[in-house]
Amino acid sequence: MSPDFDLVGQVQLRPGPGHPTLTSTRPALVGRLTQGRRPEELPLLLGSLFALCGHAHQLAAQMAVDAALNRASASPAPATAAALRVATARDQLVRIAHDWPRLLPGAPDEALAQSLVHCPLGPALRDPVAQQTALAALPAWLEKHWLGLPAAEWLARQEQAPVEWAMHWARNTTTPLARLLRAQHGPCARLATPALPLSLAALEAGGFQELAQQLEQLPSHALPQWQGAVPDTGPWTRRRDSAPLPAHNAWMRLLSRLTDLLHLAVPGGEEWLALGRLQPAPGQGIAWVEMARGLLIHWVKLSDDPVGPRVAACRVLAPTDWNFHPHGVLAHALAGVTHEDDARRLAVAFDPCVAFSVEMPQGAAHA
Repeated sequence: MSPDFDLVGQVQLRPGPGHPTLTSTRPALVGRLTQGRRPEELPLLLGSLFALCGHAHQLAAQMAVDAALNRASASPAPATAAALRVATARDQLVRIAHDWPRLLPGAPDEALAQSLVHCPLGPALRDPVAQQTALAALPAWLEKHWLGLPAAEWLARQEQAPVEWAMHWARNTTTPLARLLRAQHGPCARLATPALPLSLAALEAGGFQELAQQLEQLPSHALPQWQGAVPDTGPWTRRRDSAPLPAHNAWMRLLSRLTDLLHLAVPGGEEWLALGRLQPAPGQGIAWVEMARGLLIHWVKLSDDPVGPRVAACRVLAPTDWNFHPHGVLAHALAGVTHEDDARRLAVAFDPCVAFSVEMPQGAAHA
């Protein structure tokens, strides 16, 4: 198939020093597919284009369009926040249970995937009443199948000992998830990933205007920087997290996905994810949504048309664009890696929304 029709692409990793460690074949299709369309078409189009986290993309696109059209600002409806909470929690569940055993080096543990059979968030839930029922049942399911103790207690202990508690729990718990994290601790903890977090608070304090200017001026294939660097984003950068986990190695980044799921599951989870919008200039809108892989940003610029506004430009900044940037935190971490298994662990820790492959330089270790 021609690259022009490749809607997904993949990330290619080449660990080791002295050469580019990360390239991406993800196509920059958003501009081509959206230019000239009516703004009301964007939410469904972009929600369909991005198969993973489609709900978050649809929501961000709708808010960006609303901002560009200067529609009255209002807080998201409770049903909107609940749907985002459910979709994000389900994304984390599936990533942990299905993808970690498959992608992380080591023998796959089928028990972890099988534990989802009776999970209340297993099916896709669209009815608000069904969503609330599932969320109410989620803490008990997590306690029984994954944690061995109440989710709120797990989080309280983790907050008291951010680095030590999870390892203590993994060593002394027999659930499939504890076994997986215990097995991955040694090799993942030695993979340093010095964090450079993308701060939503800083963006909200004036940074979104600067970011919108960059998006308007840059070619569609180019990615902006933030404050002269390429930051990373993920569950470890939640704006409402008063005690974020340190993201200084691959194991802590894996762990942050579990803690994110628990925060979404316990009372107060409806306030855990931040989202918002603003109009950086007339006819422009920028919106942001915290989702499973980190901070998602949509920007749209509308043009005047006698029969109604049309999309003049549209950009999407997904977490993968930051985390798998050729000059980002992961790219630098890969430069110090000499084993294929370690490259795979790093990739899973940063969680791309597309497939990845590892090409080891000649003479390097493959396991």
